[in-house]
Amino acid sequence: MKIIQLNELKKDALLTQKETIAIEYNNKIIGYYNPIVDYQEAKKPKEKLDVIMEKVLEETGMTEEEYVSMFMNIK
Repeated sequence: MKIIQLNELKKDALLTQKETIAIEYNNKIIGYYNPIVDYQEAKKPKEKLDVIMEKVLEETGMTEEEYVSMFMNIK
């Protein structure tokens, strides 16, 4: 796995990658970029997640922003 500084990310570099990249900012990994080889195959889990998320928001009455903020405050 490669590690790339956030300010070094470039679209053309990401589009040519075939391996996972760790994205670093201030010497801390802030995320990962996992290239999709088969877009149609990768789309299925995303659609399932969207349905689950809609149900969670409907049942809790929360907005998406409220839901995300719960996880942003975890240390």
